[in-house]
Amino acid sequence: MEIYMNKIGIIKQDINPKNSTLNLDIDWSVEYRNTDQDEINFDIILKSCENFNFSFKIEGILKLDLFEYFIQEEISQILFDKACNVLMDMISITRQSSHDLSNSDLPYIGSENISNTLYN
Repeated sequence: MEIYMNKIGIIKQDINPKNSTLNLDIDWSVEYRNTDQDEINFDIILKSCENFNFSFKIEGILKLDLFEYFIQEEISQILFDKACNVLMDMISITRQSSHDLSNSDLPYIGSENISNTLYN
């Protein structure tokens, strides 16, 4: 079986929590379309139940190998595990950070360092 994630989206209403550990109570659902074919479309949705408010959705395709059967309970668990991994990665890369660009430690930022040979 091959799993393709075509669209991934996260909507966060709040900023990321400041602590290093995050306990999530997640409500999730999976919807399948075309379950009688070799390519099955799916949507998996994860929603938080308490502290960290977000909605997360993955739209994708499952491609079954020859003579492979669609077993909904097993595939749903695999999709949930994969979706949780992607969600944790997205929370990690979207954490809040700030950068001070006026710092004198960055000598090459600013128009005064652009070469005089550039003309409009």
